[in-house]
Amino acid sequence: MSEVILDNDNYEVSYWNRESCNVTIVFSSAGALALAQPVEEFKNTIKNFNTSYIFVRSKHLDWYNNINSIKMFRFLSYFCKKYQFIYSMGESLGASGALLFSKYCEKITRILAFSPQYSALPAFCKWFGPLSPLDGAISTFAFSDYAPESAASKAVLIYPSCSYEDNLHAKFYKSENFNVVTINTRHHDIARHLKKDYGTNYLNIVLDAFYNNRIDFSADTFEKILCNIVEYSPKSFVKWIGDQTFKYDHFIEIPNFHLVSHDGKATQSSVCEYSFHRDSTEAEAQRAIDEPLRMIPAFHTGFEKNPWWSIELKQPAHIKQIIIFNRCDNEEFARRFNKFSLLKSDDGIYWEEFYEKNDARYIGGEFGEPLQIETDFTARYIKIFLNETNFLHLSRVSIYGNYL
Repeated sequence: MSEVILDNDNYEVSYWNRESCNVTIVFSSAGALALAQPVEEFKNTIKNFNTSYIFVRSKHLDWYNNINSIKMFRFLSYFCKKYQFIYSMGESLGASGALLFSKYCEKITRILAFSPQYSALPAFCKWFGPLSPLDGAISTFAFSDYAPESAASKAVLIYPSCSYEDNLHAKFYKSENFNVVTINTRHHDIARHLKKDYGTNYLNIVLDAFYNNRIDFSADTFEKILCNIVEYSPKSFVKWIGDQTFKYDHFIEIPNFHLVSHDGKATQSSVCEYSFHRDSTEAEAQRAIDEPLRMIPAFHTGFEKNPWWSIELKQPAHIKQIIIFNRCDNEEFARRFNKFSLLKSDDGIYWEEFYEKNDARYIGGEFGEPLQIETDFTARYIKIFLNETNFLHLSRVSIYGNYL
């Protein structure tokens, strides 16, 4: 059905000639981390529209910051000269490419961008989300941002309203006069969401408006045709966690005490197939005090009755505060840390409980509200003990105090 017309170290470009005066360039990326697989979403839906197609697949997570990107865009522009109408579209990385293409193709008619990322500069990569794997990975930049002036009047951008990072990217585009529409969802992969998550195939409706040159191509038009799912007041300070949203505006004030856990030695009750170190409970448990705070768990025990994690401090300490950061990449898994006890010991043999939780209140981590406990006792050992049969997995454990 399609033939490869360009193939190099960075891109594979294929062409599907449907004997039309219109052509659509669909940008996408490779790899699970890219989160963008719209070619498969589009292929079945786009058969209904009278246009030839060019599929541009980016082979690496460099977000068009490579020596072949400009050559690729110029090749596409030259190849498309014979067409009367030229459209471009994409999702995530692909959406950024669809917008950049306007810099090299003056004839471009319309651009449809699902969840485009504004930039791949380090400041943007540091936001957790689709760009986080790129933090510090790109040493030189072909593009500082993906918002060319040539695209603003020809593009409609569709974003999820309940994704904190996407919401920030959307605000940058909107500040540069782009047409931005927000959908009441947390899904970054908007194309799949529009196609499959409703009784109506909204992706088909969006594409029908995209190709209809007789209607106004603007945010107002798409807000009208998507009125049942549009979010008119995006939630600026929420972060999706699993199927829930939690407030993002909670900040931790670091205690004015020594981080005694930093010098400690940790262990745990077991490891399993989900552990980072499957051959050592000590190496696995140590990650809870050595690894940077992230949404994913730092350690993971096996599924067992009363799994535990413990730490031996360098020496006895007057412990003043304990902060426990739960995993928050998946709401269902985070709920496993609901019923537990905290224990202290001077010798690691005799333990005394000093805190118990047995309610359903959610404990957050990097996002949401972690568990913060003010204490006033001396001990050398601290243990986290799950009061049920399940996995135990946390993102970080921080213990503050002063050595005796």
